[in-house]
Amino acid sequence: AVQRQTDRLIEITADGEVSDEELVDFVTIQKGLERISITVETLQLWAEQMMDKGRINMEQYNALTGK
Repeated sequence: AVQRQTDRLIEITADGEVSDEELVDFVTIQKGLERISITVETLQLWAEQMMDKGRINMEQYNALTGK
């Protein structure tokens, strides 16, 4: 589903314009991306809180993330 939406977004934006016929798909994809963005931000905030509280092993975390 994500690949299909990515392909559709490329189709819509390839000519630098969003036609009336493309607008419904564009807005649908845009709303989905906004939901994903909110989810990512929430997860990042949660992870930071867990790190601050010492509930994530920072040594292992850093080793796994290459930090």
